Amino acid sequence: MSTAKALRRALARTAEDAWSLVLVCSGVQLDLLDQDGVVAALRPDTLLIVLDGPGGAIGLAQVDREILTGVTEIQTIQQVTKMPVDTRPLTHTDAAMMAPLLDGALAEFVENLAENPLRPQFEGYRFGAMLEDPRSASLLLDAAEYRTFHAEVDLALGRRTGTVSLFLPDRVLAAPEDGKPAPGAEPHREAMLNVPARLDCILSRVRMPLVKAEALKAGDLITLPAAALDGVEIVAANGAVVAGGRLGQMNGARAVRINWPKSTGTGAMAAAGADAMTSQGGFDEADAALAIGAETEAEFSADDAGSVDFPGGFTEEVDDDLLPDLPPLDFEDGDDFGGDFGGDFDAAALEDDGAVDADEDFAAATMDFDFET
Repeated sequence: MSTAKALRRALARTAEDAWSLVLVCSGVQLDLLDQDGVVAALRPDTLLIVLDGPGGAIGLAQVDREILTGVTEIQTIQQVTKMPVDTRPLTHTDAAMMAPLLDGALAEFVENLAENPLRPQFEGYRFGAMLEDPRSASLLLDAAEYRTFHAEVDLALGRRTGTVSLFLPDRVLAAPEDGKPAPGAEPHREAMLNVPARLDCILSRVRMPLVKAEALKAGDLITLPAAALDGVEIVAANGAVVAGGRLGQMNGARAVRINWPKSTGTGAMAAAGADAMTSQGGFDEADAALAIGAETEAEFSADDAGSVDFPGGFTEEVDDDLLPDLPPLDFEDGDDFGGDFGGDFDAAALEDDGAVDADEDFAAATMDFDFET
């Protein structure tokens, strides 16, 4: 399960189990921020909370006042209202009211990541203490980068809406003992595996006059062929096509199901790339999926692929109006040929009068000709 989906489910399940509160997470934005980016994302009008992690790791949680008010109401008066939000200074009591939701969601979040390789990054975090302002939070940041989650939250069917953000340090975790290579074996393996590899996805190629191309602007619609969904090309940085795939979606993110070439007819580089990836155990030729702009999970289905929503209403179905008007072919009217061929031609009559003997030896039969001189 992807981290975004795991967090959405964790927040909803915690609110339901704790207070029978309907919490809907409409989306989760994922970011990887440095310390300056984290400080810039903190707002002074929100509740800031320290999250204590394993080994002295420190994370942060940021909660909008709307969400804080709704969670406080459900715990005090057992319902969420639409009363105006109080603008008074926040207190440690306000922070304590968020502890059940944060602790429960963080624990459920890790459980949902049972088969996700990033699970160790998020284990062991719990509610810590309230922070007075973003400046105080900036003094606690000690990691180089932070994995950031911005969850858009809806409480009680729209009575309260706001954002809950988590900032968790991107820690360097020790490799398992059984996963270490033997001394001297593949000395450059770790460095090579960390080399960035850029892959671009080409949905379709469209030909148009240069004048029309120069006139394109934001908002213009470009007509794509109906086969564009199935014809996605995965291109390396040097322009070589390394694989093909089908465009779809997974957990709200655009995704491409990769279909590695089955023969060498599509190019040696494509086949070599497929063999290389398969040999490392990272992909399966039938079920590999590549996420675009987001983390993905192995839950890609044919229905997902057909549910892509393109701007302008592009779908997989072919519009009948785009097909040329061709007359129907009718072989039942008894007219085998005719028109401009000098009269009707009855092909069936040839078999009846024996004019043609179309057996296997017809091409080699002896033929006599009489010529008049």
